[in-house]
Amino acid sequence: MYPKIIKADVSHAAVIASIAKKTFRHTFSSIFHNSEDLFEYLEYSYNPVKLVRSLRKENNVYLLAFSGKDPLGFVKIKTHSLNDQIESGAQMQLQKIYVLPQYQSAGIGTALIKRAIDLAWGIHPDYVWLDAPASNTLALKFYERHGFNRLGQYYLTIGSQSFEYYLMGLPVAAEMMNAC
Repeated sequence: MYPKIIKADVSHAAVIASIAKKTFRHTFSSIFHNSEDLFEYLEYSYNPVKLVRSLRKENNVYLLAFSGKDPLGFVKIKTHSLNDQIESGAQMQLQKIYVLPQYQSAGIGTALIKRAIDLAWGIHPDYVWLDAPASNTLALKFYERHGFNRLGQYYLTIGSQSFEYYLMGLPVAAEMMNAC
C-alpha cells in the first residue's frame, strides 16, 4: 500500500491526536506499571489544542499519510533541532513517527520516513536524529534498516517511571556527499 502523504495543518490536529493516542497506547501500555501515568501523558502530549500550537510553529512539519480518506499515520519533524550528543550545528529531528496498529508492516512507516529524508535533502542538515525507546525492538530494527545508527542512550521519566531511550542518527551530509 502506498499512501497519499500531505503536509498537515491545524485542521488535522484532532486526527493527529487520535493516531498518536491509539498508536502510543497500543505500543507502550504494557510497559507502564501505572495506567494513570499513561493516561496523563496521552492527555497532555496529544491534546488537540497543544497540537494546534505545535502545527503553527515554523520549525515543525507534520506529514500525514492517508489511504483515500482514512488516516494511517504521521511523522513530526523539527527542521532545526540540536541534540548535545551530536557534534554538529546543523541537525533535523524526526520527533515522532506513528502508524496506526492495523497499518503497521504495510509500508506506511517507510513512506513517511522517506518523505522526511527527502525534506532533509532540501534543508541540508549534517544529521537527522531521533529518540527510540530501547524496549521497542521493532522500531529500532526499522530505523536501522533506514540507515540510522545508535549514537547514545538516556532515560526519560514519564510520571513515576523511567524508560531507557536510544539516540539514533542518520548522517545526511555524508549521504549527500556520496550522492554527488
